[in-house]
Amino acid sequence: MKKSLSFLTLLALAFTFPLLTGCGKPAEQGAQEAGQPAKPLGPAESMQALIDGVNNQEMQAVWNFLPGTYQKDVNGLVHEFSTKMDPEMYNGTFQTGQRLTKLLKDKKEYILKNPMIQGLPVPQEKVEQYWAPTVNILSGIVNSDISSLDKLKSFDGGKFLSTTGNQVAKDVVVFSDLIPVKEGEMSLSEKMKQTKVSVVSTEGDTATIKIEAPGEEPKEQVMVKVEEKWIPKNLADKWQSQMEDAHKKLAELTPEKVTAQKEQTLAGLKKTNDVLAQLESAKTEEEFNKKLSPILAPVAMLAPMMMMQLGGQPMMGGPGGPSLGDSKPADPNTMVTIVIAKKLSNAEQDPIIEELLQSADDSDNINVVPTVEGETTIFQISPVADVEGFAKKIKFGKATKVDPKTRSITVELKK
Repeated sequence: MKKSLSFLTLLALAFTFPLLTGCGKPAEQGAQEAGQPAKPLGPAESMQALIDGVNNQEMQAVWNFLPGTYQKDVNGLVHEFSTKMDPEMYNGTFQTGQRLTKLLKDKKEYILKNPMIQGLPVPQEKVEQYWAPTVNILSGIVNSDISSLDKLKSFDGGKFLSTTGNQVAKDVVVFSDLIPVKEGEMSLSEKMKQTKVSVVSTEGDTATIKIEAPGEEPKEQVMVKVEEKWIPKNLADKWQSQMEDAHKKLAELTPEKVTAQKEQTLAGLKKTNDVLAQLESAKTEEEFNKKLSPILAPVAMLAPMMMMQLGGQPMMGGPGGPSLGDSKPADPNTMVTIVIAKKLSNAEQDPIIEELLQSADDSDNINVVPTVEGETTIFQISPVADVEGFAKKIKFGKATKVDPKTRSITVELKK
């Protein structure tokens, strides 16, 4: 079982990419260098070009989607940020990130052999598969043209997205392709490839388009024309206020506030760099992992919860339980199903999962599998011997119905 954002939600996230950009060359010049089409596109064509560009890891399509003044707004916003941030804090953060990603690449073999890593509730081959794309994504960002304030001041959005943006997107695709999908379910890339956009109606500078993605309900989107570019109406309606809010927040970033954070930030960076120096100086695998294990211990303890949050996989209570990649089928005679008539977010599910873990009969081999079906959230827990006894342990809500025959418990959450 896997939790996943809808394709349309993921597509919406693509709009955040331009906010990483800075200023320098005029927006029009950056757009030309990024291959912006000279011919104005229609409402459906504009959205289709965005979808196809993102799917082909041509992230300049996100920049090209924006009207010229919007591009200038984003560049100007980041330029303003670059004049307010302390160089030692900002540059030091990225330099530490560069040092960390280099260590993750150079010492990969040592790290993967660390007992804490090998003890994670996920097959070792999976950890190794995810390693390269994850490190590459981090490395691409910390070594990019946003890695120093000087670079940020002379940075162009279209150029950034057509270089670093493309490379990071490729690594994200490699990462996403490793995530298991349900049988018969398309990968995100294939779903985007088959997504079609059509015009429902047009009236002057306003149009309604329909976005049809495989396996999802069709979505209609109102588009408006701004400077010969067709963009979502909600983006156009909110753009000015969002820019004003962003400038207001930057205005609050006074030298006094930056200075107040500087000492603590630099102390944290120094501590991190001291640890990195110790790891870098290790001559052998044994020496390296002797220094690394105490650092990884807290992460290893949180790993099961993190895996549940990110991948929606069964939660394991201890090292004796089946691994995430090789989980044993639950015995229906020892599994109980909790039904809650409310769609719960990951954050809302987490405290419930923690309580369920504490309430199970066999805390060393417990499985908790949450699913969301429409407006209902379901938790399947095993092994549980006594359904009625288990229902009495529930504290996060009231058990309104307990059916030992179907081994199900209906729970009404506390107000």
